Amino acid sequence: MPPILYPIKSLLSRTPQGVKAVPIAVVPMTAELVGKWQEHVQPLIDSNYVHWSPTTNAAIVRADKNWNWHTNLTLLALHNTLCAGGSKLHGEGLAMCIVFRSPDEKQEFPIGMLTAVPKLQTNVLGHHRQRAFTWYLSDAPEEVYSNILGIYAIQGVAKALLDCTIQAAFDEGQDGCLLLKADPNGGTKLEDFYTRCGMKQLPN
Repeated sequence: MPPILYPIKSLLSRTPQGVKAVPIAVVPMTAELVGKWQEHVQPLIDSNYVHWSPTTNAAIVRADKNWNWHTNLTLLALHNTLCAGGSKLHGEGLAMCIVFRSPDEKQEFPIGMLTAVPKLQTNVLGHHRQRAFTWYLSDAPEEVYSNILGIYAIQGVAKALLDCTIQAAFDEGQDGCLLLKADPNGGTKLEDFYTRCGMKQLPN
């Protein structure tokens, strides 16, 4: 049996008064949440950040500039259509959001977006097996917290999204082995982040 896993319910925020836990939730990605992201979050990414280059300040580098989550969700739906049925090598994909919930829990706003395939047939260094695959992953920039939510930035959203993929793999009876392809537009900044997460860079 896969281990019993508990959903992430809070992440940390650094405030002048100290570090505090902020309630969040992991929920299925919906058209409404995608719409909120495309209307409110993606424009902030597109206007304030750039793709990586050797001379660019890493502080303003983001791989997800010009992404469209309507498209990302459509690609996942296409994958699931092609992989429908029990005879396929790959399992179905999942789309999840990490949301910030208002104190009265009447409103929720996406601060993290993820598409993943918990069981993707892969060949790494000659080992053929199913592994979890993180497909598209994006966390809200600091401007979302200051300009839209009016709170201090919530830390660790991207790492929590990676954890969501691993937990989804455990739910499918896998051992949690995770693969992803770092977007070249994130350059060395993105590679360094995944290395800090404990991941190993594979040869081309």
